[in-house]
Amino acid sequence: MTVSYLELSFIIVVGIQIIYWVICIIGVVNIKSQPNQNASHGVSIIIAANNELQNLKELIPTLLKQTYHTFEIIIINDRSSDGTYDYLIDFSGQNPKVKFLTVDELPDHLNGKKYALTLGIKAAKYDQILLTDADCKPNSTDWITSFANSWSDKTSFILGFSAYERHKGLLNYFIRFETILTGIQYLGAAALGKPYMGVGRNLSYSRNFFLSKKGFHGFQGITGGDDDLFVNKYANSSNTSIQLSPKSVVYSKPKSNFSDFIVQKIRHLSVGKHYSSKSKIILGFFTFTWLLTWGLTPIEFILTQNLFLPISILLGRYILMGVAIFIFKNKSGAKLNLLGLILLDFMFVLYYFVTGIRTLLTKRVKWS
Repeated sequence: MTVSYLELSFIIVVGIQIIYWVICIIGVVNIKSQPNQNASHGVSIIIAANNELQNLKELIPTLLKQTYHTFEIIIINDRSSDGTYDYLIDFSGQNPKVKFLTVDELPDHLNGKKYALTLGIKAAKYDQILLTDADCKPNSTDWITSFANSWSDKTSFILGFSAYERHKGLLNYFIRFETILTGIQYLGAAALGKPYMGVGRNLSYSRNFFLSKKGFHGFQGITGGDDDLFVNKYANSSNTSIQLSPKSVVYSKPKSNFSDFIVQKIRHLSVGKHYSSKSKIILGFFTFTWLLTWGLTPIEFILTQNLFLPISILLGRYILMGVAIFIFKNKSGAKLNLLGLILLDFMFVLYYFVTGIRTLLTKRVKWS
């Protein structure tokens, strides 16, 4: 039977998606933490906070319960107006592990969060920097220990995973799916020796390395990218490790409405154009073929005389996607019901279409 150009295009596009998912599975399988059980160095936790009083009241006491023997907590109060300064004055006076800096004014042409983090890193006592956000919470009291035990003299980066809290509703379901998908991509790539990004909610790097590279120089004015652009520029197979286990995961508070979520993702996507050309091509082609799969599928189902072929190919893609997510869930401890995978797949296409267009039309993004 003659294969039409449409059917051939469908087979090629979905076939590329299948290859991508096979690579994702290989990457996820190869994610292994190699801990050094004799860690004796100190760790500096850095948190930039802009009007995060309530979150800091929850986070700081939680961090002080960490079991690791030597660490400090440095909070950078970035132009807050919600009482953060008074709270940190009182709390730091009672807890020597907690230190804070205050940013009153932002220098011209600098991004607020990058400037705040740079000040915190410069003030750090220890070489191993461990980053998180004020609205995050470690999943265990061994969070610091997990990262400290993965550190070595050759380490410049340790990439961790930050999941989102589980709540009711379709938006939360999709947010957790999209976060796991991102984790599969960047941690799987790092496991295959091709690190290209990290997530600042759970990321560790060397203070000395950061300062030797002049920190965020070259992209200090860009909103976002304090985590992924720095990793994209300097991480490689020899200086990057991975820490993925339920003990090393931090959980963040998810957005509660679609509008706030879209604004957040526009900020993240806008940073992607500053990635290396290789990273942009690989990630862009993966997303493009994903979108094209849904563009060609309904046409293929209408015009084809042999439904067995498209159903078989699509089923193979879903099985591979499910396997990758299942393995990642087991390694990270993240929760996601796979029964709605087809719905999540379709939502991803709509989400990327909307955010992609808005990202192109948005001239300026902000740190919210």
